[in-house]
Amino acid sequence: MNVPGLEGYNWAVWLIGVLLFAVAIGVFIAAIVRAGKRPPQLHSAAERLQREAAQGGDVDARLRALELRRQGGQIGEAEYEAMRAAVLAGAKS
Repeated sequence: MNVPGLEGYNWAVWLIGVLLFAVAIGVFIAAIVRAGKRPPQLHSAAERLQREAAQGGDVDARLRALELRRQGGQIGEAEYEAMRAAVLAGAKS
C-alpha cells in the first residue's frame, strides 16, 4: 500500500538510522585507537620496583667490576670509558 507523502518519511528514517550506525562505528574505532596508544599497565608497583631494583643492581655490579679491573691495571682508561659507556647504554634501553 503506497500512502502519499510517506516516501520522504521513509527516506528520513532510513538516513537517520544509517547516520547513527556510522557514528556508533566511528566511536568504536576511536576507542580502539585510544586504547592502542595507552602505555601498558603494570600489574603492581611492587613488581615494577622489584624489576627496576634488579636492573639497577646488575648495572652497579658491572660498573664496580669494571672499576676494579681498571684499578688493577687489567684495562686501560680508554677501554674503561668505552666499556662503562656500553654498560650504561645497555641499562637505558
